[in-house]
Amino acid sequence: MCLLLTAFVACNKENGNENGGGNEGNEQITEGCLSGVFSVGNGKTVRFSQGNLQYQASTDTWRFAEQQYDCIGNTNSNISLFYQGWVDLFGWGTSGYNDIKPWLINYDMEPVSITGTKYDWGLNNAISNGGNKAGLWRLLTIDEWGYLVNSRSGSRFAKATVNNMRGLLLLPDGWSTVTYALNAINDAEGGYESNYISATDWSNLLEANGVVFLPCAGIREGTNVSYVNGFGRYWSSTYIEKARSLYFLQGDVRPEGADYHWGLAVRLVQDANK
Repeated sequence: MCLLLTAFVACNKENGNENGGGNEGNEQITEGCLSGVFSVGNGKTVRFSQGNLQYQASTDTWRFAEQQYDCIGNTNSNISLFYQGWVDLFGWGTSGYNDIKPWLINYDMEPVSITGTKYDWGLNNAISNGGNKAGLWRLLTIDEWGYLVNSRSGSRFAKATVNNMRGLLLLPDGWSTVTYALNAINDAEGGYESNYISATDWSNLLEANGVVFLPCAGIREGTNVSYVNGFGRYWSSTYIEKARSLYFLQGDVRPEGADYHWGLAVRLVQDANK
């Protein structure tokens, strides 16, 4: 059952600069938006979507995963215009805008950032369980990903295995260790075995208190899928020599470049006021 947030959330639909925009905007009730607030720059905060972005070509439908630890996995290899299942590993900028379709595995893109453009999935598409209206969501820039994991004060992240899925916990601003005892906080060299979290504890103690989980969704190269439950790569909207992504695996967390035609995971955000 999709998570619905009935609190008022500040959503900024204008993202016309490389820093991802500010936090001004009209407050509105937002479907699919998690409660945790995360600083991504000086005076800039966001809330994350309830799960990774998914797409069904046969119905041209976008949605967020029901659970944060959900990922499609190896059946992403079936990606095609006619596939009736769901996929969640996308080539960079394949929002459907300007004929760059979500099912493409070989295509040309200009070597420039897509920040604030409709190549950003959240700006171009209505997401069925995310407000069902284009322009409500966006990608983080690589500077924002970097600030999120490296520059915020306090507890920022930890590796974990949640309901048998490995991934990266993102801890909201002001996280208190009293809420839940986590090991290897802010330790990029930590492993997924640092924290084993049941589905019940995840739902009741971590997600309920604003924690975000990025599952190790793997990577798709053409129609070959690998490293599911091994590492995570999440797209940013930035291009500097390569399309940039957040990369994490056993023993490391870092912003890194990636070939833009690789299929990587997408996690969208909304700008927020605390």
